[in-house]
Amino acid sequence: MKNINCEKIENGNPASIVKDDEMLIVLGKAGQKRSPWIGELRNKALGSLCKTQLNTVYNIGYLEGKEEIPFLIVDWIKEGNSSLERRYVMGRLAKIVRNQFAVKKFVFFLEEGSEAEQIAMVEDFVTGNSKIGFEGCAWQSVRVVSPSADALKKHDPFKKSRYSANINYRKWINTNPDEMTSITIGNELKSFAKAHGCEFESLEEEDLRKNGLNLLLAVGQASELSPSRLHLVSHNVKKGDKPVLLVGKGVTFDTGGINVKAFESFVNCMKNDMGGSALMSHLFMAMVESGYKGPLALAIPCCENLVAQKSMKPGAVVKSHSGKSVVVEHTDAEGRLILADALSYASEKWDPAQIIVAATLTTAALRQFTNFFTPVHFADQKFKESLSKSSHKWGEAFTFWDEFLPFALSNQTQQADLTNMGRMPGKSSIGGGSSVAAHFLKEFVVCPMIHIDIFATTWNWSGDYPGAQYGATGAAFNSLFETLMFNAKS
Repeated sequence: MKNINCEKIENGNPASIVKDDEMLIVLGKAGQKRSPWIGELRNKALGSLCKTQLNTVYNIGYLEGKEEIPFLIVDWIKEGNSSLERRYVMGRLAKIVRNQFAVKKFVFFLEEGSEAEQIAMVEDFVTGNSKIGFEGCAWQSVRVVSPSADALKKHDPFKKSRYSANINYRKWINTNPDEMTSITIGNELKSFAKAHGCEFESLEEEDLRKNGLNLLLAVGQASELSPSRLHLVSHNVKKGDKPVLLVGKGVTFDTGGINVKAFESFVNCMKNDMGGSALMSHLFMAMVESGYKGPLALAIPCCENLVAQKSMKPGAVVKSHSGKSVVVEHTDAEGRLILADALSYASEKWDPAQIIVAATLTTAALRQFTNFFTPVHFADQKFKESLSKSSHKWGEAFTFWDEFLPFALSNQTQQADLTNMGRMPGKSSIGGGSSVAAHFLKEFVVCPMIHIDIFATTWNWSGDYPGAQYGATGAAFNSLFETLMFNAKS
């Protein structure tokens, strides 16, 4: 997938540079003052192709003197609707374009003062019409023109590394699970580390056993193809430094184990259960490539959760790296187990100033927050404000959740120090979902930790997440990259 570049045009009117086989699409933002030529072009739109719907007014017509060249002008009715909503609407309009026109080449005009939201819409237009591996697109070409290309560069200065990392994040998730194994992930990270001067280490079964990472071993003990591994990468971490530590869940396929998933529990989509490792690995790589100055570390626990003779058994009590014992009440609550050992070990190794964890941790996140909102647990006020600002810019959405004692108590049990199947206290048998799982992880760290449960948004469950077809959505990446690079520097 080639990077989408922005060309600067001097006179502000792109009509003269639109070729005979291209369609002109004019974007803007709500409340934005439009150039005079856009009003003139709007007056030439065909009445039958001018509609007001989904908080937009869109006008379609043909350029004067170029009757074969269609145009689409998008105007937003109100400023109050969210940037994610606008991305969603643009995805719907892209389907209209695809269904009504045979055009395969496009020129997007971004009005002066446009920001990253419009770039995200253009990228959606490409990724939403691309093949699952992003090796091909329904469109032959997509160009972006603007009278303020320099201003756009200001809003997205690391566009090349950001965009390519976002695409590769999706590719990892979409890759068949027998190919994207714990070994493959390690090889990818090792190659990157070698090329970019990073330190790399991988703990294999013997190392994990010697260091007491028994939870990670237990989850992956049945798999030969994708065995238990802990991959550790660091950049610019010197003695005495306290890095930002990124941690991502890497269950390369999740059957649910002995408590096997029913089809209704999305087992046919469980190659996405390494989404946290894909997200955090590509955040790390994009930040290094973009010149992040602070000390940065990455910990990726990987394995496969199978149904087999050697599978982890329900009822087993396992001693974690931290020394805390965990009773495995449910083998499909495996993500928190491998993350617990990774958090404990990596914290001991690097003594981080801040930990950020991402995981497709709970199906409850989808039930609670739908396909469009990503829950974030334990973020401090500065991070909340920074991430909210970034998400508004990039058209993503997050909900924030603080510590809550009943959720912490839900992970306690008489059988061991902790249970991996937390339940709300009292007579409730279920409840808490994503929040209870997040509080389980917090038992294994002492420094500030932020947990992001990406199960709901990392996969296109609804079929209409902006910029996605089948599979990975790319969600959370752009906002987190923006936040970590600019707003939450260590």
